[in-house]
Amino acid sequence: MNVRDEYTQSLWMDVPVVEAPSLSGSERADVVVVGSGIAGLSVAYELVSRGRSVIVLDRGSIGSGMTARTTAHLATALDDYYKELVSVRGEECARLYYQSVMAAISRAEAIQDLENIDCDFCRIDGLWVPAPETPRSLLDEELECCQRLGIPVEDRMAPTPFHSDGMVRSLRFPGQARFHPTKYLAGLASALQRAGAKLYADSCVESIEHKLDDIVVKVSSGHEVRATDVVVATNSPVNLEVAIHTKQAPYRTYVIVGKLPGG
Repeated sequence: MNVRDEYTQSLWMDVPVVEAPSLSGSERADVVVVGSGIAGLSVAYELVSRGRSVIVLDRGSIGSGMTARTTAHLATALDDYYKELVSVRGEECARLYYQSVMAAISRAEAIQDLENIDCDFCRIDGLWVPAPETPRSLLDEELECCQRLGIPVEDRMAPTPFHSDGMVRSLRFPGQARFHPTKYLAGLASALQRAGAKLYADSCVESIEHKLDDIVVKVSSGHEVRATDVVVATNSPVNLEVAIHTKQAPYRTYVIVGKLPGG
């Protein structure tokens, strides 16, 4: 399902990111970024910070995609388990994954401070709480794997409101963070506009083609943007036929917000 077909509204979507026009003529830039979620706007921010001219294109409103529908938890804990990543890609790849996520969290913290973005950024712990049917060995294996990789983790023996009756164990991952994603995107968008980047909404990219020394990005209205480089930062890539799509599977998850006892 395309995000434009979603009817659900998240808490974050009460905060609009930025008003932006659609592409109404042919343009040129050093780099075209396709997609205006946290990946697209973050890449655009890093590029303009290094002196590149940037145009951002999105098929819908700026920042209205999956970033606006997340839990807003910036986590190093891996849902699919570090032990599984090690078995598939090896220890060095798993270690680099952890380091890259930590660097991304720190970079978001630095940007919101540098650009004075009021996005409720806060460092917190992350707790990996087992479900009742989870075998003890799973936590043991994940703890041992993280310790071997040098990933900070603590074997915690204290009940939380999330534990089932009689269960107390969890893995604590320090240095996680949380923030308001659309407030953060709004701050990034403002910083980009101040730096001269151009943001275009409702401009659906239909093709990305190499022509001579340029890459030509054409939108559904027929207008084109020529660039030296293109970054595709969509939830699912729009520039490939089957290379990624055949390996992807759609999943829908839900988050319930509630007040915990004593909170």
